[in-house]
Amino acid sequence: MLKRIALLLSLSSSLVFACGLHQETGFSLVTEPGSLEVFGNIINARQDDEFNNLNKPDHFRLFAIKVALAKEHSLSTDFNLFEAIKGHYSEINVANEVNVSGRETLPTKEDLLLITELDVFDALATGTISWDQASLQGLVVINGPDDKREQLNAWFSDIF
Repeated sequence: MLKRIALLLSLSSSLVFACGLHQETGFSLVTEPGSLEVFGNIINARQDDEFNNLNKPDHFRLFAIKVALAKEHSLSTDFNLFEAIKGHYSEINVANEVNVSGRETLPTKEDLLLITELDVFDALATGTISWDQASLQGLVVINGPDDKREQLNAWFSDIF
């Protein structure tokens, strides 16, 4: 726990410039329920190079994610992504074609929200880790209404 706090403090200067819904007050550490645990677990997994994609550019990660999500599935649904370390929100729409765009407002309790990072999502999309592994290791958390959370969990269990 002390290592996580020290890491948070050391990253604070870079988090000031993070996208996390830029606020006029300056420094803002955006968190969602469960995101701090995901944050620490992803840092630990990165240190062990569990995803084999540390040097992979984000646009390549996004491409792999879009390909995986584009496969037709009866449980596919739109959702939001919160990158726990970057503090960045994205909207992911899967209708017609997969579209990932930045979100300009904070999600509400009614929004479906996946908390992870792009390197974890990429590792899922490329088969490096399974959805069950990511869930058990605390690399992902789903927030939102129960029925939507169950749907996303079932969909990702099937495709990852």
